[in-house]
Amino acid sequence: MNVLNSGKTRQVRKVQLGDHLCLPFSSDDEQREVLTTYIVDGLARGERVIYYADQTGPDVIGSWLADSGIEVNRVVDEGHLEIRSVDDGYLFGGRFEPDVVITTLWVEVRQARDAGYPGLRISGEMTSELRPVADERSLLEFEHRLSRVFHSRELAAICQYDQRLFNEAAVTGMISCHPQVVQIDPLHDDRRLRIVPTYAPRGLRIVGTVDVMTVGALTTTLRLATRWPDQNIHLNLSELEFIDVAGVRAIVRIAAGLEPGRSLIVEQLALGLRKVFEVIGWDRTPGLRFAEGPEEVGS
Repeated sequence: MNVLNSGKTRQVRKVQLGDHLCLPFSSDDEQREVLTTYIVDGLARGERVIYYADQTGPDVIGSWLADSGIEVNRVVDEGHLEIRSVDDGYLFGGRFEPDVVITTLWVEVRQARDAGYPGLRISGEMTSELRPVADERSLLEFEHRLSRVFHSRELAAICQYDQRLFNEAAVTGMISCHPQVVQIDPLHDDRRLRIVPTYAPRGLRIVGTVDVMTVGALTTTLRLATRWPDQNIHLNLSELEFIDVAGVRAIVRIAAGLEPGRSLIVEQLALGLRKVFEVIGWDRTPGLRFAEGPEEVGS
């Protein structure tokens, strides 16, 4: 599901009270990075945060936050953060009751306000526990009705949909119920070059121009990516507008420096540029591969 260029995206660090966002994900890494940033930013702004967990255990969520420097026990004890089961947020007597859920949210918003918080920030895993008790139509109706709660500008929410548990049509429908889709912030973003992490497959999406002014940012970000534990790093160049020789050399050098068995896989490289790699012999660089078709993109 490619929604990155749909015009509906919101970077997670720009989330504000009043936002009703969707996170369709198919990678545990993406879920962790987006939600960790979302929660940490909410706590930093003094907002109350509630996480409704299903597939992800509270200890796992706590480890995400601890790795980001959050004193989890303290913020939980002080009431700034609460991690609940979806049974305590969406299901009542084993049934999905949209009216009760929406009423409960209004109560939570009021209680956060009365306690002195500027607002409430929530996120819920709309995953396996809901599937036996709420069909796709019920979830769509619920998401549409839920949008009314956000008019007070005292609530922000990210609804998580694991694309591995819902079919493509269902996820497309869920996305349509939300004003925007949330995504992790770019690793680099200026007027010339934007570098965005990707998760399925793990890698980087390069948007814009790589030249003498931006090759340093590309090199730095590629080096960062080599520290990821993944065997392969995918470099999506479908939105690359221009790259000079220095930029190509940076890609080649990073690939050549990878440990044996690891690869930098270049995807959707323009035919003319691919010929440049072949003429100079850079296509034979150890650690450098080119995705030849759809079957290799996710390898």
